[in-house]
Amino acid sequence: MLHLVILKIGSPAGMRRRVRTRLLVPTLIVAAWFFALAAYRAVQLRHAQEQLQLSNALQLANMSARTIDATIAETHTLLVSIGELLDPTRPSAANDIVLQRIFRAAPVPYANLWMADTSGRSLGAARVADGKRSSFFVGDRKYFRDAMRLKRFSIGDVVRSRTLSGNPRVIAFALPVIDSMTGRVIAVVGASIEMDSLEAVRAARSLPNGSVLTIMDSMRTIVYRTLDPDHWIGRTFKARDDKLEDFAVGRGVGTGMSADGTFRLTGFRTTERAPWVLYVGIPAAYTLGVVQNQFVRDVMLGTLITLLVLFFGYRFILGVVAPIESLTDDTRAIAAGNMSRRSIVQSNDEIGDLARAFNQMADTIADRNSALRASQEQLLHVQKMDALGSFAGGIAHDFNNYLASIVAYTELADLSLEDEHPARLDLREVLASSARAADLTRQILVFSRKQVWGLRTLVMNEIVRGIERMLIRLAGEHSQLRIRYSEDGVLVHADHGQLEQVIVNLVANARDAMPDGGTITLSMACVTLKDGDKHLAAPAGATVAQLSVTDEGTGIESEILDRIFDPFFSTKERGRGTGLGLAIAYSIIEQRGGRLSVDSTLRVGTTFTATLPLAAACEAAAPPAVTSSLRVVSSGMGRILLAEDDAAVRSSCERMLVHAGYSVIAAADGPSALHQMRSASERFDLLLTDVVMPGMSGSELARRVKDLQPDIAVLFMSGYADDVLLQDELAAQAVTCIAKPFTVRALCDAVGTAIAQRQTVPER
Repeated sequence: MLHLVILKIGSPAGMRRRVRTRLLVPTLIVAAWFFALAAYRAVQLRHAQEQLQLSNALQLANMSARTIDATIAETHTLLVSIGELLDPTRPSAANDIVLQRIFRAAPVPYANLWMADTSGRSLGAARVADGKRSSFFVGDRKYFRDAMRLKRFSIGDVVRSRTLSGNPRVIAFALPVIDSMTGRVIAVVGASIEMDSLEAVRAARSLPNGSVLTIMDSMRTIVYRTLDPDHWIGRTFKARDDKLEDFAVGRGVGTGMSADGTFRLTGFRTTERAPWVLYVGIPAAYTLGVVQNQFVRDVMLGTLITLLVLFFGYRFILGVVAPIESLTDDTRAIAAGNMSRRSIVQSNDEIGDLARAFNQMADTIADRNSALRASQEQLLHVQKMDALGSFAGGIAHDFNNYLASIVAYTELADLSLEDEHPARLDLREVLASSARAADLTRQILVFSRKQVWGLRTLVMNEIVRGIERMLIRLAGEHSQLRIRYSEDGVLVHADHGQLEQVIVNLVANARDAMPDGGTITLSMACVTLKDGDKHLAAPAGATVAQLSVTDEGTGIESEILDRIFDPFFSTKERGRGTGLGLAIAYSIIEQRGGRLSVDSTLRVGTTFTATLPLAAACEAAAPPAVTSSLRVVSSGMGRILLAEDDAAVRSSCERMLVHAGYSVIAAADGPSALHQMRSASERFDLLLTDVVMPGMSGSELARRVKDLQPDIAVLFMSGYADDVLLQDELAAQAVTCIAKPFTVRALCDAVGTAIAQRQTVPER
């Protein structure tokens, strides 16, 4: 809490006076903070102490009630036994002997055991000597009269004994002895217990001074009280606090004013064998005393710490004020833009170290400012390029839509003309120009990194050579990348970007498996499958293209090998992987009719092997141009739901598909397509949707349509889409995408293939 205050340098006396003045506020703040902390601790401690004492009071009340109930039960059992053992007609001395023997063996510390006739005179007693039997008389006791009248076990009030030495307070019990033949009471057996011998009373006396155990009957009359019993026994309790009005039955705790005017924390419990309520009260002043003592200690400790802060703060400020003021001036100068300003403090203490660190910091700031200006210029350049790429991608998207409608309508016009019509030459020129425009658009998309998916026949060696440098950088400084190119031409029918991503994902996975470095081996070959080969992607004996990536890492445990290609499953620590790299690679290979498998040995390494069907050498020729004729398109059958936000593209696609023999329902956006889906009387065979549409994207539309009709085929079409976004959608939904602009034949072939694949999928 100490604040260092920068002072103007003057005379020593004036400096000390200003130091004392400036230290007054922080000192008061420190003192107030400690006082507030002490008060807060006092409140918390008081609450905790109150809860503790209430719990103690309730536990003692519960224990007292249980012990009294147990004592009453044992006494009742004992009196039943005594009534059966003693004979009222025998001499009293004989009964005395039996009672004395029982008295000595009894587990309860009884004050006396006795038998009386129906008038209350002694017929035997454990503690009444010969010659004094006439002094024993219980006929006037209420518990005796109740036993005679009710003919059952009776509990008396707490009274002073008339036969025991010192006349202690006792509680008496009586049980009538009834003649089994006549049903008349022929005698009464009884027992008495000194109150001070009860465990509950002894426990209450061990509580803090002022604690009290009170026993009340159902009429709220005080039966017994450990404090000042002569004054309170027999009086009716009148509560002085409403909080104690609910103490009559049950069990619980509360705070309130006791009968003697003392505020106590009270626990209460009713007994089960007697009409009593036991109250245990602990003075609240005891809790307050503990809290006050702790508060005083906290305040004294806070005062001591405040004085120490004041003393050392005064000495500290006197020692550092001048150099700190100098450093402050230097700081302000640098903040104002004077980067050549440096501190002149040269002492050998901590202030000197601070001044030297300040100068070093100023030098670093100057260097970093220069580097920051250079990086800002580079960032501005990158942002410009990124903005240009996004702008180019947006233009390509709209341009591809225009080209799609131009190509479609041109081919439709070509279809409507005779073979020898002279206008067909002009239409071919339009299609040729459209092809050149499509090539230009693809170049723009490559520049903007918004490539669309396109299947081509590719040479695997050339794919790897094209990204070899990137793969070497990806492997890192601690790993060595070894590439084994195939001697044969390995041709596959795949998307260039997808195949590159498979290779990159597998190499990155191998690098992560070797945190300490090692060798990554990437190899390509044409292999012939054999029976029992776990990499089967075709029948045994077929020749396939094989791509494998091997690392020398830690290996993969057998328990998780089956999950290694699951989406979002990763063995990397949290934050180092998404769990999608292998899943995407697996999905891409599977879509191309291949197989991605894994072999791993712990502490040896792992090999991922991708097998793909070979493409024929003749397929390596360039794909057909956009000038292919609609006249060679075979007729199709099926119902198609078309979703495209561009009206021209939507209309041209609908006309092309209708001409090819399909039944088409067109919609301008996702919600309209869903409405058409729900209201249609017949099922659809295919959903043909644009990827990028306002409001609802094509991927979202595909998910909702599949919820309505799970077996529907899906075909995306797009002028451009973000690489990762579109790849994730294609991998997740196992669908394909046709790039705009497309020819009539390309569209119809893609539609026919998608519908045919849906129809050949076996039912699960």
